[in-house]
Amino acid sequence: MGHSRAFPVFRTADADAAYARAKALCGLLTEPRDEILVEALVHTAARVRELAKVVPGAWFEDAERQTYDPWGDGRRGSFPVWVCQEEAPREAELPFLRAVGDAPASLWWRGTWPGPRGHPQFDGVQVTFHSDDVELEQPAPTHTVFLHVRRCPAERVRELAALAGCEVLGEARTGW
Repeated sequence: MGHSRAFPVFRTADADAAYARAKALCGLLTEPRDEILVEALVHTAARVRELAKVVPGAWFEDAERQTYDPWGDGRRGSFPVWVCQEEAPREAELPFLRAVGDAPASLWWRGTWPGPRGHPQFDGVQVTFHSDDVELEQPAPTHTVFLHVRRCPAERVRELAALAGCEVLGEARTGW
């Protein structure tokens, strides 16, 4: 098992710029997966229902780690509600982001970084919106792009980031 190392490589107050930079990094991945992982922390029943519409099959869990019914009356369960779909279709990216609004949210794309150290289980790109944290636990006014690797020298991480006009902004964090 194990985890990836997630390097922050781009941070901005402009959500569109963060998304564009993440997509530029995704263009470098070889063997990209067809599905993406989406997740968010939302604070209203209406927002949960919107997400249930655009990401069928998503998992909903309330703040007490109980399953949350997106079609219930909204009075049961505690907020925020964590929403996650590990195999969302790529077409869900933009509808998901519109439905999330200003809630902390994340898109993750997996693939393999080119070169001998690429690892399909751990390589990928993540962009967090309204959070500077891989786990969405730290709300922020900015959006952050993370480059995920398994075992990769720091120099190679910097090279990959630079190919998309990014730079390593800090220490690696525990990823997926």
